Parts: sequence; structure tokens; C-alpha cells
Amino acid sequence: MARPQKERMVEKIPKVIYYKPAGIPLNEIKELSLTIEQMESIRLIDIELLDQATAAEKMNVSRPTFNRILNKARQIIALALWQGAAIRIEGGNFQIAEMGKRLYCNKCGYTWEIVIKKEVCQHMKKCPHCEGEVICE
Repeated sequence: MARPQKERMVEKIPKVIYYKPAGIPLNEIKELSLTIEQMESIRLIDIELLDQATAAEKMNVSRPTFNRILNKARQIIALALWQGAAIRIEGGNFQIAEMGKRLYCNKCGYTWEIVIKKEVCQHMKKCPHCEGEVICE
């Protein structure tokens, strides 16, 4: 029996999750799927311009695993471009990475940093210094 796959860390979820060739009706094209972690590997290497060792560390996987994720993502994208297929970005085995967030109090100007999950930031409402309204940067 294979070892269960551990969750990969992802910092950002893509805003757009579907791409298709212009001018071709959906019912006439093939659809390929990219996982969220495959998109993250593309983002880290091709947008953030990280080396594979650093990108693998950010995703909490080994370098060989990262390389497999990246190669599969690039293969899917190349196939979609070559064959005129649509790309749907969905699913995978990931968790949103914890990140340092800078918080700022509107009332007293107090600033501080905490490490939290991204979605938790919206729930930070009161300054620990003066109980004023908090802005999450």
C-alpha cells in the first residue's frame, strides 16, 4: 500500500480558475485539469523566479517531488496550448500556508506582526494596545 500523500503548502489561490481558447464553444473542446499545487509550482518558479530548492521548501515537499509537480503542470499547460484545450484549476492536496501578517491600529497607530493563516486576518478586530480598530496589511 502506498504511503499517503502529505499536504502541500500553497500561499495563493489563483483568482481565475478556468481558461479556454477564444472563439471555440465549450462543447467542442477537451478540458484538462491543473491542481492548485501545480499552479503554485508554476507561480513560484515562473512568476516569483525562485530556484527549485527554495520553491520546494515553501511548498513543504522534497526537491524531486516539487520537480514532478512542476513538470506535470508544464506538460498540462503545453498540451492545452498545443491541442486547443481548456484548463480548469481545481482540487489537489494542499493547505493554505501560514504567513506573517502586519497589523495596524487605526486609533493609536500601533503596529505588530503575527503569523496566522491568511483567512484569520479578517477576524482580527481589536488592537491589543488600545482596543482600536485593526487594519490587516
